[in-house]
Amino acid sequence: MGWKRPLFAVATLALFLALVELLLAARGVRPLLDERDPFAGFSERVRVFELDAASGRYRTAPRALVHSFHRQEFAARKPPGGYRIFVLGGSSAFGFPWGAEVAFPHALGAALQASTPGRLVETVNAAAMSYGSHRLRILATELLDHEPDALVIYGGHNEFVERRFYRDRLERRPELDPARALLQRWRLYSLLARLLQQRTRHEVDPLAARNPGELLGLDVVRETATHVAAAETERVRADFAANLRAILAAAHGRGVRVVLCSVPSNLRDWRPNQSIFGSDVTPERRRQVLELLTAGGRALDGGDPGAAVASLEQAVRLAPMHAEAQFRLGRAYEALGRFADARDRYVLARDVDAQPTRAPSRLNATLRALATEPGVTFVDVEKLFEEASPHGILGFSLFEDYVHPKPEAHRLIAFALWRAFLERGLMGPARPAPAEEFARLVGPGPGRGSPAAPAAASGPATVRQLYNLAFVLENQGLDQQAIDKFRAVLERQPAHHGARYNLARLLARGGNVAEAEREYRTALDTARDDPLYAPILIALADTQREQGRAKEATANYRRALAIDPRNAAGWGRLGDALAESGRPDEAERAFRQALELDPADVEALAGLGFVQLLAGRTADALAGFARAAELRPDHVRARGGLAAALVEAGRLDEAERLFREVLRDAPDDAMARGGIEIIARRRAVGRGP
Repeated sequence: MGWKRPLFAVATLALFLALVELLLAARGVRPLLDERDPFAGFSERVRVFELDAASGRYRTAPRALVHSFHRQEFAARKPPGGYRIFVLGGSSAFGFPWGAEVAFPHALGAALQASTPGRLVETVNAAAMSYGSHRLRILATELLDHEPDALVIYGGHNEFVERRFYRDRLERRPELDPARALLQRWRLYSLLARLLQQRTRHEVDPLAARNPGELLGLDVVRETATHVAAAETERVRADFAANLRAILAAAHGRGVRVVLCSVPSNLRDWRPNQSIFGSDVTPERRRQVLELLTAGGRALDGGDPGAAVASLEQAVRLAPMHAEAQFRLGRAYEALGRFADARDRYVLARDVDAQPTRAPSRLNATLRALATEPGVTFVDVEKLFEEASPHGILGFSLFEDYVHPKPEAHRLIAFALWRAFLERGLMGPARPAPAEEFARLVGPGPGRGSPAAPAAASGPATVRQLYNLAFVLENQGLDQQAIDKFRAVLERQPAHHGARYNLARLLARGGNVAEAEREYRTALDTARDDPLYAPILIALADTQREQGRAKEATANYRRALAIDPRNAAGWGRLGDALAESGRPDEAERAFRQALELDPADVEALAGLGFVQLLAGRTADALAGFARAAELRPDHVRARGGLAAALVEAGRLDEAERLFREVLRDAPDDAMARGGIEIIARRRAVGRGP
């Protein structure tokens, strides 16, 4: 009898859990295994392609479609005489941001099929967002089970991301995989895991997101390496070479040809992500380098590239590993027409970038070295892009951003690969492959710039990726390119009020205030019940205030604050509008409301200080401006206000020193120039006749 009670308890618990599982299934709770890989890519239990027995075809698994892979399919049994190609790589081969029908594997497959009539050619885009060579090595193991004739590898940009992946690889215990898989299939566990994730996740405002790794990582956790020095680059290169050699060896063992591609990147139009000084650079040399960078930048902006080169050459002599110094010197050389020197500096700037998101020269050198391995064909895409770029310097003519090719660049890659397959005899006897034939087979190519993409490039995934790409471009200070991408989003989804809001924001920042106002008004029409409605109203009011329509601006600020009364910035903007309308008492109340919500709101502190100063409350104004300048020493308005208050307090020497500091940072600041003139007049009056 003693064993019955525990058995009954276990049976009761099992029945209860089974009922919970059925209830959760009825409510649509999906197992985690449907949407993520519990083994971080290190287990054969989770595969990218699943067999659909009814159709006799392999299709991309639903879990793999959530973030990383395209929807692709191929025959379960390769037909006699058929030819099957898998393309492996990261987001560049994936076709970010346009999608599979724009990516080069699609055009390559179409051209190969059309040029070999009567023979089935299957070209499968198995590239995945953010995949580096460590994941490609695992993926290749699966793909080689599907009878490929060739693998095309276009990768190298993601070798410095997902560093956690390597740690997991060393620490994971494979014998626990069955238990992990069971947990991931259990709906109750899945529900609790999601709730915990939501509770602990750091919320990021998508409108304020700036980190390219955060923006582009869709399945891989992009843990981008920072402060990368030469030793780390060499370790990554060695891992890259080892992973590719493993793929080559596995493919060679199955009689599968491999096509390796060099991977180009944007050189002239993409600044380094992170610049660091070498350990041998003293603090004094750092100060000198920063001063030389400032001088070189001013000379270049002022139309004197010769003087810029003189300053910047000295800077790179003092700090040769400083990526920004190398990049600016490249810009100066290019302005002088020294294009070969400019390219060399741009390449060096990329290679010493301490937060690398572009494949450095060492990785492309590794690819070229591996081209001599048995069964390998090499396509030098980097050289191809140089030949197609002005002065051989890669930039926005071929790239959407830092590494992702434009549609016309994907076409160039497809043509180079098609020619390699035919001319080097990968599909049979070698034969000529002229460009005219390729154009006839796949149709006319797009013109320069991002063309109207096909229908497949207008879906939700493309819209989301274009939207994210716009933020990446803005983060680089490339506002016009970001504007173009927000417009591309709106061409595909006119009611995307987030894209319209950000388009208007960039237009206003660029001085196109009237156009920005029109875009804000359109955004309001589609954002009635959206959290963005109040921010859009505030932004609309900003444009009206900038156009001198303070009354309309005031009304819209009040509308926004009625919706979101805890918006500190909105109260501060309302205070500015009221002050400009000659209503200082109401303005002061608005500023104080802003500061009650956010005591560190520098704009509100400065606004309140000016109201107090105009009311003759100099001591109060001094205290407020001093607090604002303490919080933000670089805030020109706060420092200018503090100087103005010092003038009213009779502390002219302090005021003049502060005004001159403002002019050093903002040479066109009217308040500082006017303040110095007032000080001069007051001193003249004090000296008398």
